[in-house]
Amino acid sequence: MSQAPVTLVFITWNARPHLLHALPPALSTGWPVVVVDNASLDGTAEYVRVRTPQAHLVAADRNLGFAGGVNAGVHETTTPWVLLLNPDIVVDRGAIERLIAAGEAAGDVGAVGAQLIGPDGRPQDSYSLRRFPTLGSLAAELLLVHQVWRGNPATARYLGADLDRSQDQDAEQPAAACLLVRRQAFDQVGGFDAGFHPAWFEDVDFCRRLRGAGWRIRYVAGAQVRHEGGVAMRTLGLGSFSSIWYRNLLRYVGKHGTPAARVLIRPLLVAGMLLRAAISVLRVRPAEARAYLRVIPIAFR
Repeated sequence: MSQAPVTLVFITWNARPHLLHALPPALSTGWPVVVVDNASLDGTAEYVRVRTPQAHLVAADRNLGFAGGVNAGVHETTTPWVLLLNPDIVVDRGAIERLIAAGEAAGDVGAVGAQLIGPDGRPQDSYSLRRFPTLGSLAAELLLVHQVWRGNPATARYLGADLDRSQDQDAEQPAAACLLVRRQAFDQVGGFDAGFHPAWFEDVDFCRRLRGAGWRIRYVAGAQVRHEGGVAMRTLGLGSFSSIWYRNLLRYVGKHGTPAARVLIRPLLVAGMLLRAAISVLRVRPAEARAYLRVIPIAFR
């Protein structure tokens, strides 16, 4: 029997209800499936072990984070391609085959992204395809410029407003919620950086390092997968999410930002949190204001 071309690797944390929908179609592809459970408290590991024994379970004794979970899951694979999946992604064999075909079309393709389709049946354009963040796009986010000027050039470029998502193309940052990765490329760049814990910006960093090592990244419009989105954020709540997201933003800028970005990002962060806190106070949302104020010390670490 010939080796399977791909292994599907789910990284999950307290997302059992989503995995209940995602695992059956993944297993129906006939290809190997690995589930990395990051010490969930909702019975995910037990469900996989008992109800879907055909999936290979990696039950971590602690939350490895998305990056650490990816590394642990890929370690269990032997196939030339690995499909990284969030637990809220529903895939079919046809979409995966289109991803693999795009990857195998050229030897310098290190990763391939899919088009994400939301629960309402509409493409999730801002999720599926973005460019790498710049100082301008980060400043627009931190200072809420994008909230009052949706079409500002920095945010528009970052979100790829000019990109035709109905066409296959080379990409900077497709969504890691469903990302096919060439195992050779993964190993060459040393996998994901587990320092981005537990989530956010680890996928941006990975794509940045892939491209820096000479690998191309492709986006395939015809490889459509269903994606809910926002699961981890809702699980964590605003306070924890904000602290983690902005901490990892600082880590990303420290690794990949220009000298100007590394100097300016911390004062921009402080200004942004003060602005958000002030708006929350005006809206009589004291808990929200406190959540933003708790982010500020991160800028001084």
